[in-house]
Amino acid sequence: MTFDVHSTFGAQLTDGESTWINETTDRLVEKFAAERERVGAQIPYIAHDGRYEENMAEVFPGWWVNGFWPGILWQMTVATACLDRTSAANADHTDHAAHGRAANTAPDPPSAGANVTDTNTAPIPHGSNATPATGMLFGRSERVHVSDHPADPKDLLANLRDAEQSGSLAHLPSCSFAFAAPAREIEETVLYPVLADYERVDHDLGFVWLLSGVADWRITGSPTARIHALHAATMLAGRFNPVGRFIRAWNEPGREGWAIVDSLMNMPLMFWASRETNDPRFAAIARMHADTMLRTIVRPDGSCNHIVQFDPETGEFVGAPAGQGYAEGSSWSRGQSWAIYGFALMYRHTGDRRYLDAACRVARYFVEQVTVTGGLARLDFRQPDEPLYYDAIASCVAADGLLELARALKECAERQSEETAVDDTSTDEPAPALTPDWCLANSLTMLHAVDDRACDWDADRDGLVQLCSVEYHDPERIHIPIVYADYFFLETVLRLKGIAADLWW
Repeated sequence: MTFDVHSTFGAQLTDGESTWINETTDRLVEKFAAERERVGAQIPYIAHDGRYEENMAEVFPGWWVNGFWPGILWQMTVATACLDRTSAANADHTDHAAHGRAANTAPDPPSAGANVTDTNTAPIPHGSNATPATGMLFGRSERVHVSDHPADPKDLLANLRDAEQSGSLAHLPSCSFAFAAPAREIEETVLYPVLADYERVDHDLGFVWLLSGVADWRITGSPTARIHALHAATMLAGRFNPVGRFIRAWNEPGREGWAIVDSLMNMPLMFWASRETNDPRFAAIARMHADTMLRTIVRPDGSCNHIVQFDPETGEFVGAPAGQGYAEGSSWSRGQSWAIYGFALMYRHTGDRRYLDAACRVARYFVEQVTVTGGLARLDFRQPDEPLYYDAIASCVAADGLLELARALKECAERQSEETAVDDTSTDEPAPALTPDWCLANSLTMLHAVDDRACDWDADRDGLVQLCSVEYHDPERIHIPIVYADYFFLETVLRLKGIAADLWW
């Protein structure tokens, strides 16, 4: 029973791709359950010889990647709850069917929102404090619409929030609790204390807190996690330079006027904070920053700068220094992938067509480049032919971003159709150049390339995605497993399965 990809992304999986998604989901559950047993509430970063030896909670508590392991844990919390419910429902349906055959009667199928139970979870409550399973998963402004089809796994998932005690994990299925508990521990004992140390906080608070505190709030309703995340959003807003209209990157002296393409992925934290507080300042900062990135990051051919520099006193554009790619003016592939996903998310949050067009332009450029190497991205699309360096992270992020872009294109087409139906004389902008089918096909091409050429599925070894590279001129950290590649690979597969937590909204 397969998630209806078309209803979300405007394109459909083939039977073969659906089978691959189901099988890959099973492998991901096995891989990350084994890693969770070894890693627990430590924070992994780079695996060495199949082991996460460094605990970033001790080495660098403020490191920007420290939200990705909690993000994996929260994604697995939701995914295993969905799968657990589906398994229980299937078993229950099988038992009823057998009973019906014995009685020479055919049982009725479970209706949407049926009170499906198992030994690990209580029945879905039907009181005024409950959210129906057929309606929305997360509560308040952060909700995931689910299908009305009773076979959809999300229709069999009870609200993960405890109606009696907000933030409690005690009622979760045991398979989900095992992932949620270490995620909560990391947030409370490592990530939140970092916010008290100004010098350890930078522009990547969105990466850290969307996947930890905000995820916790959305999934469990923890009021403490919500306050922590709002604190983080306020600190991110404090990095905004109002003259140059950008959010400053990093903290080193001399970089007061620097901003980077990665920052686009942090903007959903600002939009979330505006919705939670009904305060438009956060969203306004995000839009102004994104507009500056749109003007200075994206080149006419769709390639992107990694870093842009401004005079912090006047806001004047100074230049685009070399970043983690090959050289100034080159095309660092991971930066291009951040732009695809980041601008697509900006469109989702604002409906501003300029962001959608930018995401399309960068996506077309990225796919043209990655096609040369069969879906696995080179570290820099303008690097020398030799040595041939890859960065599988870029393919994972781009594959995920293309799904977001597919959803945006579907939404844009529906919006234009509705406006045309209301006003036949409408002079709307032309339709985007790309289609959801194009996005889905290329997302799958990259996923398969990573799976076939860069994944270590041995559950006894840490680190899933290999061939990741930190930066071009750091030979000690090229073609290694890095934890956030795993996060984006996982998120993309779970989105295609229909059981991903939507953590960037």
